[in-house]
Amino acid sequence: MVFLVQTCKKMEIRNNVKMRVLLGISAVAGLAAVFMVQRLDMFALISGRQFNDELHFAVNRTLRIFFNDAFMLLFIYALFADRKVIRLAVGIQILDLFVLFPIYLGLKFSFEGASELSSPFLSQFHRLIVNPTLMILLIPAVYYQKIIQEKR
Repeated sequence: MVFLVQTCKKMEIRNNVKMRVLLGISAVAGLAAVFMVQRLDMFALISGRQFNDELHFAVNRTLRIFFNDAFMLLFIYALFADRKVIRLAVGIQILDLFVLFPIYLGLKFSFEGASELSSPFLSQFHRLIVNPTLMILLIPAVYYQKIIQEKR
């Protein structure tokens, strides 16, 4: 992701509307692709071996979180082209992956195992963590902050 931001900086994408639109479309296409292959056992494809169900569930969800958040970072960059916003988004991604996701996995494995179906509570927690919901919520928050700053 750092490579992408450095490349975008070199290309002066901040002022290039066509390139930002292209990045935004690419990000949305990437999110759609991740959604389309969400039931695919990517860990089995990568490793070529079968491990226990919990490991497959955890690795597949980790990959999904990573790709969802990476495409959302690209989308947020296309929208704002602001380094501060990207740093905030990366911070949220790190919090999501290294704090909230392990809590989710602990609850999921403790109460339900590696099944695809979740209880109503864990289903909502799943949507918040695994889907790019936190990153999507960042977009209106940044717009709101920009509006407030312009009024001052």
